[in-house]
Amino acid sequence: MDVLRKKIESCLHILDLRTKGTNIKDLSWLNDFCAALLEFSTLVHSSLSSHKQSETADMVCLCLSQIMICIRQVEGMGKLGCSTSVSASHQYFLDRIRWCLERLLHLYTNGEAAAAVPERSFLKLIDSSLDALAWFSSHNENTSLSSNILESPEEIVSVSQQLRSNIDTVLSQALGFANVSLPQDKRALSALCQKVIRECNAFQKECQFPKVSSESYYSNLKLKAMTLEQALCQLEDFINDALLRLVFNCFVDFDKFSVEKIRNVLRNSLEDEAMADEFIADFDVNIDRATQIGIFAIAFAPNLKLKTMIRSCLASFESLDTSLIPSLQANGSDLHSDILEQHFNEEVGKFKMALQEIIDSRALLGCYFEILTTGITAVEKSYNKAKLEDLSQMSLVLLEHFQLEVNRQVLRETKDQLGEEYFQQLIRILRECKAILIYASQVEPQRIIKRFKILRTILRKLQNCIGSGKQREDDFPHPLGVHVAEDPKDFNASKEDLKQFSGLTSGQTSILYVSERRGRINRTKDPNQEPNNDMKSQKQKPNGNLLKRESLRTVMFKRQNIAESRKLYNSISNQSADLEITDILDQLTGMSNGYFEC
Repeated sequence: MDVLRKKIESCLHILDLRTKGTNIKDLSWLNDFCAALLEFSTLVHSSLSSHKQSETADMVCLCLSQIMICIRQVEGMGKLGCSTSVSASHQYFLDRIRWCLERLLHLYTNGEAAAAVPERSFLKLIDSSLDALAWFSSHNENTSLSSNILESPEEIVSVSQQLRSNIDTVLSQALGFANVSLPQDKRALSALCQKVIRECNAFQKECQFPKVSSESYYSNLKLKAMTLEQALCQLEDFINDALLRLVFNCFVDFDKFSVEKIRNVLRNSLEDEAMADEFIADFDVNIDRATQIGIFAIAFAPNLKLKTMIRSCLASFESLDTSLIPSLQANGSDLHSDILEQHFNEEVGKFKMALQEIIDSRALLGCYFEILTTGITAVEKSYNKAKLEDLSQMSLVLLEHFQLEVNRQVLRETKDQLGEEYFQQLIRILRECKAILIYASQVEPQRIIKRFKILRTILRKLQNCIGSGKQREDDFPHPLGVHVAEDPKDFNASKEDLKQFSGLTSGQTSILYVSERRGRINRTKDPNQEPNNDMKSQKQKPNGNLLKRESLRTVMFKRQNIAESRKLYNSISNQSADLEITDILDQLTGMSNGYFEC
């Protein structure tokens, strides 16, 4: 521990010396820094591999990933000169390196107590809760529950209390997800959470007054446990479906509300600031959605490598949260915003790729089939070209999915390679759908809709040939009504129960950095406010997105004219500094991959 701490202090010392310098082009210090970092990484690699400290490993890998990202950015900026914009970018990445080093120093100074909180993901908590309920639901009339599972009434109460703690956390995560989910999913998620609360309360009430001598007590307990199991499974199933629907919208919105488009809107809407504010609010909403998706994706990631990649992307989003948009709004900061924009786009690309590797191919196809069917039905009732364009854009998520080799292998493994054949048919019909929309004004709406119906047919064939036999052909996600057919009186009565989660749903714990904007919003929030009041008070847009309250970034930074500047940053990747930095980073990356796979 002491050796690791000294290596980190050595890195911080080198960074302190660099901070006192003024010449950005002087990168000689970076060789020494990377060499010291490599020594630390080599030692920590051996330590983590031998002790299997999972919580510590997560934080160390996240910090090292962020440091390596920032080092590459600093190295590239060495060729850009010493302008004010470059200096701002240079300092931004140095500050992030310092933040990560200090986090590591704190970790190895205070030991395990400083490690990240043990993962309590939605998935693990659901599994743990269902396992606990299985103790009660497995009771049969011929065998006493207490003799087989729980030895005393006090133990029954203790298990029920721990179960309630787990379910409280599950509900807080579910409601946090509901705050950024699609409008059509919000009420369903709220109703399902209320149902879980009711059943959990009923189960706990039954546990509080055990009658050990009464067989009817155990029968009632079994019934309450089975009902709560069903409610939890419904909530989990619905979140899985809602999560995939959100992925499609989030990926499309990364292009729809890109940084480049925000730049153009700011440049061209100086007389209409409301339009720019609206565009920025949409961008903010999408980042929050990506964060929620990432939090769930971490729980589903099959290995530490993918988990760290997703965490690193979320940490980058967190850091850019209060820097990227202000750099677009501030005067004379074009080059700085170019650097941050490229960094953001790189992180978005890695984030999407990691998610595509985690998502199940059959589930993704089934979700798009549901979205496409709903869209076609709506367009048949009232023709809307924009809706069809959104459906066409969402289909690109499928193409990106099967570009990855691990997902392409799924197609090759289908019987007679029908998956490959249907996928090629899917590509052709998607091209036809996009082409016909270009000339939509010259084509009858029914002919356009017919192309999308053909797309739906091919999509169904492709999904059926993947993992056939594992799921019935008609096993698609159930409509919302199946899950939320609750009594309106129960819905209103349970709102009071949701208030206890208001403090838990206001925002997730930060991934790595402190986000100033979200921190201020959370501090000003009324603790007595209902958890979903945010959604009710926000204006809903025609495309289904919710506008946030006025962004603090708009309040803090006066919009000014954005001066034109040379796109110097685009040439960074083609310029190579005469340093050992890249070789050292390659060693770090290779070593990390070796640890990730072990």
